[in-house]
Amino acid sequence: MIEYRDVVKSYGGKPVVKGINLTIQEGEFVILIGPSGCGKTTTLKMLNRLIPMDSGDILINGKSIKEQEPELLRRNIGYVIQQIGLFPNMTVEQNITVVPRMLKWDKERRRERAKELLALVDMDYDTYAHKYPNELSGGQQQRIGVLRALAAEPPIVLMDEPFGALDPITRDSLQDEIKDLQKRLNKTVIFVTHDMNEAIKLADRIVFMCDGKILQAASPEEMLRSPADDIIREFMGKHVQRVHMEDELTCSDIMRHRVATISPQRRTLECVELMSQREVNSLIVVDDDRTYLGIVAIEDIKDRGVAGETICPLIRTDVPCVETGQHAKEAFRLLMDMKADYVVVVTPDKKLAGIVTKSSMSKAMASALWGEG
Repeated sequence: MIEYRDVVKSYGGKPVVKGINLTIQEGEFVILIGPSGCGKTTTLKMLNRLIPMDSGDILINGKSIKEQEPELLRRNIGYVIQQIGLFPNMTVEQNITVVPRMLKWDKERRRERAKELLALVDMDYDTYAHKYPNELSGGQQQRIGVLRALAAEPPIVLMDEPFGALDPITRDSLQDEIKDLQKRLNKTVIFVTHDMNEAIKLADRIVFMCDGKILQAASPEEMLRSPADDIIREFMGKHVQRVHMEDELTCSDIMRHRVATISPQRRTLECVELMSQREVNSLIVVDDDRTYLGIVAIEDIKDRGVAGETICPLIRTDVPCVETGQHAKEAFRLLMDMKADYVVVVTPDKKLAGIVTKSSMSKAMASALWGEG
């Protein structure tokens, strides 16, 4: 458990954090949000002593952070920033295992940890472990930054606008991944953002700050339903995307963003294993830039696949496809007419955006007509 007790911080005599009190439970995903200059990043950085507090105290499991050496404290708190900060002269594996190496983990334990973490974000160890940061896409680099923060198994992870510089599709995918990782690993995450949509999607609890104070700390549902201040209401009005009418729905409004994908260079047995893990009977095939290439289905692997060979000859392009901006009715028509399990959604430049299923469509339409829940 983390406790902020009457914490104060000033710069040049100007207070930026004004006596905040906040308790964060173990395993909770808390998002700090508010206008620029509200004190959210300062609040975050005081926890790992990157910024010293002027007065008050912060306790982790009942122990003041003032009683701990900053270096030792930070080894038990993962930290992810927008700039990523990967070491360019280190491989992916070396970047991931920086802190374990400081903690004197042996080489085999470090290798196994890197392998385990890369698997969590569907990055093959043999393919990526020995690459350098400049050989990765922006999204891949950010994934490695997240994995590095998790490598030494810290109970707390701090994230400061980690996805702000990424394109919307990569950002959406990484949001899904970090929420999934947080649930599976039971980490306490404190996450700073200025994006209310991101906060609503990720948070167990949103802490809204303004002028160095906490105006409201509530679940996303409660904050949407009953904002405690006009400033919060106005902020949400500017930043939260709402679908008002069923007639306005586009394919991007109703699609599922988290999709099982695979590279065309993957081999047949790897595909079967991934399908088994994800409990799906097909995978969407994309290249390194997420350009949509088609799908590979379990029945085609069984009928025509050769063990040890790549899936390239098995890729099918007959799955119905729509673009993000097309009307949702077009996806619905394709689902009905072609009796497909799903419709693939791509951007205008043919990058994979997501899929539309009957389930995702019905949920989106219900939300549009009757609101959340």
